[in-house]
Amino acid sequence: MTRLPAKTLGAAAGGGLMEIRRAESDGDFTAYVEVWNAITPSEPITVAETKRRLARQPWRLYLVVEEDGRIVGSGFAGRSDSAERAFLAVRVLIEWRRRGIGTALFEACRPHAVELGAATISGRIAEHDADSLRWAATRGFVEVGRDVELVRELGDEAPAAPLDGIEIKDLTAADHDAIYAVAVECWPDMATPEPMPAPPYDDWAQEELRGPVVFGAFDGEHLVGYAALVHTSREAGCARARVHRGRPQPPRPRDCDRTEADAAHLGR
Repeated sequence: MTRLPAKTLGAAAGGGLMEIRRAESDGDFTAYVEVWNAITPSEPITVAETKRRLARQPWRLYLVVEEDGRIVGSGFAGRSDSAERAFLAVRVLIEWRRRGIGTALFEACRPHAVELGAATISGRIAEHDADSLRWAATRGFVEVGRDVELVRELGDEAPAAPLDGIEIKDLTAADHDAIYAVAVECWPDMATPEPMPAPPYDDWAQEELRGPVVFGAFDGEHLVGYAALVHTSREAGCARARVHRGRPQPPRPRDCDRTEADAAHLGR
């Protein structure tokens, strides 16, 4: 990958110079996470999680913008699960907006997306963030879909009713190949603007099997579905083989996705 040099953006309102650079130091990653979490509190990340993903996927690009010793914005570019698409994320602290920082981050991320072989770039914006929606629209982004977060508060849960012919069991490492086979079948059926194949096994396992427990639904000896509890603020993954859909299922602790989805062609 081409190394991104530090780039001076120009004078800020306070007279200082702004610099955009690749996040490399512990301080950079700490600030990147702080900016992301301040702007996207519904999808919080951690420094450890960010570094772990970068170590496994070195093609990820993390950028920060600094002014007078303070990180005021962040940018990300990486491969999407969809074919020939890259995912971009630009975040600027609210009090630092309308100074060209977001545009500079976008322009720094876009060449990296091209380098990854993407023909299209996509991102997510919260429906209530009117300023960001307008910003994206002026740069050629168009809405292609919406995700809605569903949250269930847990309390005194009644035992789930048994399913006819289906047995729920704890899964172990010996079941991982069978779990992945279910994921490979189910991912293309997700309600996305275009079919999305399952990621490579190692990437999938790092995200979906990192929690404390995975449950499997068995029809005899055949695994037909699974649910994984993951230690994050928002998600529990679930998939069921096509032939076993439409049946009642035990309640899940939480159903949720993310924010609005948008996409634009790189050639615009």
